[in-house]
Amino acid sequence: MIIRPACLEDVATVYALLCELAEFEGGRVTASVDDLARDGFGAMPHFHALLAEIDGQAVGMLVYLLTYSSWAGRPVLVIHDLFVRKALRGRGAAKALVGRAAQLAREQGCCRVDVNVLEWNDLARGFYQAQGFDWNQGWLGYRLNLS
Repeated sequence: MIIRPACLEDVATVYALLCELAEFEGGRVTASVDDLARDGFGAMPHFHALLAEIDGQAVGMLVYLLTYSSWAGRPVLVIHDLFVRKALRGRGAAKALVGRAAQLAREQGCCRVDVNVLEWNDLARGFYQAQGFDWNQGWLGYRLNLS
């Protein structure tokens, strides 16, 4: 298995994987391939993506963002999306993607890696706990939708 950064040529693959994730979560992707190309692979990317490949085929992806902890005075890597195609789960792709993201976080001087998990997704919650993540007890997520 190979874990590598996604590049502009991978935008359609990232989009397809995001659509599969959205279907699994009961949502839908409103971004276009062009939106992802512009916002992830331009001069100032708003997100980054890693791809997991087996025999040259993408089996999973991890989309992450870099933000900042004003209290720690250091950057934070946020895992925004993690998805492995259902038929190819159980081969270590998710663990390898998270491991690579953690390595990138260390290399960039991040103080932590954050992730949000849907409350009903016990499988994901167990996975992240097995990777050493702790539940951020006492914190609740809130969102202001602007569109």
